[in-house]
Amino acid sequence: MKLLNVEVVLNREKGIQQAKSEQDILKELDDETESYAILSHRWGVEVTYEEMIGLMQMEEQNREEVRMRSGYQKIIKSCEQAKRDEYKWLWIDTCCIDKRSSAELSEAINAMYRWYQNARVCYAYLNDVEKSVFPIERDGRFAKSNGWPEWFMRGWTLQELIAPEQVEFFSKDWVLIGNKQRLAPTLQDITGIPRDVLTHGLAGKRLSVTQIMSWAARRKTTRVEDRAYSLMGLFGVKMPMLYGEGKNAFRRLLLEIIKETSDHSIFAWGIDPFSLGPRMPRTGSVLAEDPSNFQFCDNIRKVEPDEFVHELVKYVDKSKLNKPRRFDLLGRNRRAHRRKLVALRDAACSQQFGTFTVSNTGIQVWLPVISLPDSPSHYRAILPCTGSGTLVTVDLVSSGTSFDRIPYSHTTLKAYPEFKTLHLTHHQDVNEKRRRFTLDDKHASYYGFSRCGAHPHKFRGNAVTLSSLTDGLVVIVYANDDARSRFAVGLGYYRGQGWVHVICDGHSPTQEEDWTEFGSRAYDRMWKARAKHVQSMPEREHADRDDHFIKHVHLPRSIWAARVVWGRWEMDNFKVMVDVEQCPGCCDGPSRWTVTDNDSGDIDMPGLMKTVPGPYLLEVDGWEARFDKWSGQLIGLGDYGDYSDGVLTRTGSIFEDMRTLGIVSEDTTYSPVVSRVSGWEWQMHEIHNQDNVAVARSAIGDRHLALRQPKGISLPANDSTVLLLKTLSIRLAGKHLVTTVIQCSEFYEVDEDGKRSDSGNDLVSDSVEPSIEAGMLTPLYTIATPQVWRRHLACAQRKERFKSIREHFYALVNMVPALFSPWVGPCHSYCRQRQLAGTELHRKSVNKRKKDGAIKFFSDLFGLKYLRYYIGEITLFERLPSMIETDSLSDSSKTAIQCR
Repeated sequence: MKLLNVEVVLNREKGIQQAKSEQDILKELDDETESYAILSHRWGVEVTYEEMIGLMQMEEQNREEVRMRSGYQKIIKSCEQAKRDEYKWLWIDTCCIDKRSSAELSEAINAMYRWYQNARVCYAYLNDVEKSVFPIERDGRFAKSNGWPEWFMRGWTLQELIAPEQVEFFSKDWVLIGNKQRLAPTLQDITGIPRDVLTHGLAGKRLSVTQIMSWAARRKTTRVEDRAYSLMGLFGVKMPMLYGEGKNAFRRLLLEIIKETSDHSIFAWGIDPFSLGPRMPRTGSVLAEDPSNFQFCDNIRKVEPDEFVHELVKYVDKSKLNKPRRFDLLGRNRRAHRRKLVALRDAACSQQFGTFTVSNTGIQVWLPVISLPDSPSHYRAILPCTGSGTLVTVDLVSSGTSFDRIPYSHTTLKAYPEFKTLHLTHHQDVNEKRRRFTLDDKHASYYGFSRCGAHPHKFRGNAVTLSSLTDGLVVIVYANDDARSRFAVGLGYYRGQGWVHVICDGHSPTQEEDWTEFGSRAYDRMWKARAKHVQSMPEREHADRDDHFIKHVHLPRSIWAARVVWGRWEMDNFKVMVDVEQCPGCCDGPSRWTVTDNDSGDIDMPGLMKTVPGPYLLEVDGWEARFDKWSGQLIGLGDYGDYSDGVLTRTGSIFEDMRTLGIVSEDTTYSPVVSRVSGWEWQMHEIHNQDNVAVARSAIGDRHLALRQPKGISLPANDSTVLLLKTLSIRLAGKHLVTTVIQCSEFYEVDEDGKRSDSGNDLVSDSVEPSIEAGMLTPLYTIATPQVWRRHLACAQRKERFKSIREHFYALVNMVPALFSPWVGPCHSYCRQRQLAGTELHRKSVNKRKKDGAIKFFSDLFGLKYLRYYIGEITLFERLPSMIETDSLSDSSKTAIQCR
């Protein structure tokens, strides 16, 4: 190691001696035999190796700039302290390592723990402690570092505190404020390091990997790689420095530790100290990503094989795994129980138990595992380490030839543990565990709903990437504030599978709650049930088609439903469309996923479409598409109607409807898209050399269609057209739409060789529908059903029930006003008045019974809660008495009831 010559440095500073060579300032010495002091500090504006040895050769202005740095003053003060302590040599990491040499830097980092361990004294400089006493409790002045001096929160200073036998702490003004032995109790509170480790070091201690890692859990480093490199000395391992590798440095560190030890506690990261199950929701590698994963794991200790056997028997008995029944007259179950326990003891004492093997297939270990009842591929592995007196377990899932770690599953164990050879995943392609969710919710605003925000983190743009390594979940909240209606859509990725779920806000419209609170509640509910949501997701039914799946969820107190369309494409990425539609009143709540077959890879269309597979095949802009042939009725782009037996019966056109809606159809937004058309003419000898001819191949025969100067005309696939189709969706439910037409100047039938047919069945171009463009014909078109036009019709049984309810309601309401017909008589005598009063009282009593009966009838028949789910906040029955007293229902009330 290169050490500073304390005397030379101080003399040069005083100007007494002018050093001219590196040897005068720094000298290569043996750390095992030389007595030297060492500095531990927080980096600021420091002095490099090159500047330190070349200080006197600098220009005066540059030299003064270096001498004014806080880092240079730190060097001088350290040398002065070393001189007072009668040390000739001093080591400081900033200026004693030539960082221009990667080899020298790597050597220094690998040897640094030993250098600190061999130092006679370590000066720990706390530059943020201004008082002349060591802080013994948290102080607000150190708020950025958890209430303690920043030195205790840095990664490199951990080994610099543990390795040296003697550590002296200095304040900002270089006043001695304590040493490690005297401050050990306080240092234990600050760092979590046991007192005996602070005073006597790591030698001879039976510490687990997890315990040591827990000391570094809250510490930070400037470079992410240094979180790993700063821990090498604590575990006695060495490895090359590869700055730029990021978190992979920590993975390499763990693998090096595994090669040196048989401590299974290295897998016990992220453990909840109370439940001893995984605290951190993460799926994937069994190795931690960062020292912070070991936070709260300081009480986990490793156990030796003999002790593990004892703890394993206790675990089996405590968990009541296949425990013999109380009434076992023959003792068979007891004998089987004892045999299994003996087998566990033998396996735990085998040499195989303490052997780790690292390969590209994983980390091979020999552990007792219990099959989880949820799935045959899920296991709970029992580790030979304890926390709070109980064995620690981790849950695993089989993924081919290896096992991934998964979040803890709260389930009742039933099977006996059995020792198995496991290959634990230690490395995986992060991209394989990440999926991109693309969200399309622009049309949810049609009924006044807007995206409020997302929980737990912001959702920027229309795409989010979730990882199974963290079991990602994001919840997006939508609301219509005027209608006081809102819902939440959850996008999740759990155990390698994407999922979507919808939750409605069931609170009363008069109950105020910020959307963030609703989003937080929805997140918690979905997170706890994410395994259930994964199981409910549909599977793709057709590998050759783009299946989409729809979930329809009625929104309470409204006539709307949230509709989520789920699609999967491109290397298992996902597309989710969120929309709001009018609900026909036929649902009982969130419906199951229903499959809807849509086309993919065909002509670009305005929204999801399912095309009718016509008999003729062409390529439009390079995409294969199927077309129907003109059948005698005039058909144009944008026409819609009923389709049956290969014939479209036209009932209207979206361009005509646009004018009715006041939309300018000449707007360029709605202008048709012109596409290039090609066919199979290159396969036909007779016409493959002809220009401007495309052959539409017939899928049902050997008579094909040759098109001269063809071009495709399609509806524009933009948001405006999609919104137009949504606007027309209520009226045109179930209709079919012409989305593409093929125009040409001439067409005729050809055979397999491309030879023109001369039979009498040939089509005559003049009889085909002409296009708007002069001289052009329209022989082919594509028919499709827009997804927004496909609706679930109301249940016939429920329609009949609504009809029956309306009839009973009108019968009751019409009966009651008749009882209020004013009774007028010619006599106004006192007796008549008393008679009238008595009659009125009687009739009012009858009226009250009728009113109460009407309300009870509907409450019992439907249930107010059930009615509210469909109709909204029910005020009809609350207004019923006043409505009856006004002699009849208003027209608006009747209309409202009829609409339901």
